[in-house]
Amino acid sequence: MDSQPHKPMTLALAGVALALVVAQTVLFAQLPPEYRVWNASVIGALALFTAARLGFWHGVGLTAAAIALKDLCLYLTTDWWQPYPLSWVYFTVYVLIGWAFLRHSASVGRAVATGFGAGLVFFFVSNFVSWLEQALPQYEHSFRGLVDCYVAAIPFYRGTFIGDTAFSAALFGAHAVLSRAYFPAERAAAVAANRSE
Repeated sequence: MDSQPHKPMTLALAGVALALVVAQTVLFAQLPPEYRVWNASVIGALALFTAARLGFWHGVGLTAAAIALKDLCLYLTTDWWQPYPLSWVYFTVYVLIGWAFLRHSASVGRAVATGFGAGLVFFFVSNFVSWLEQALPQYEHSFRGLVDCYVAAIPFYRGTFIGDTAFSAALFGAHAVLSRAYFPAERAAAVAANRSE
């Protein structure tokens, strides 16, 4: 269930992550292509964090807000933005993974490992779909074409790895530290919710 008590510190961290989405997108759009770290986004970590700490539907809503903010920033600051509706589906999978694997855990290490795993799921699924759609026609519909598609996508995975693991460590780490030091009620509520499920 998503019957979570009001969590101001967790909501504040989610707000910081949303602000980072905007700042990162605007900065990324201004960089020359050779300096861009493709796919290094805070959105995957935000999806994992909000689903784990606020509940599944809150995670879906805040992740949707992050994607919409990113798309709006790209639309306003670049001439190369193209909407990609499947990104909404891919990041909803992050929400599902965060809710399933992290809602009962306060471990930052587990959150980082889950971010790594979610990034791998994203890599394999998104590139498989890209190969099926023939988004890049040089990859023929054969096993060899699929392998070539995955190999060509490896440099993009570097950014996914950096974004998912670093931002997961930052969000879940900040939550662990702040809930122990300044917001013990949120920590107690999380422990009680975990025990009742």
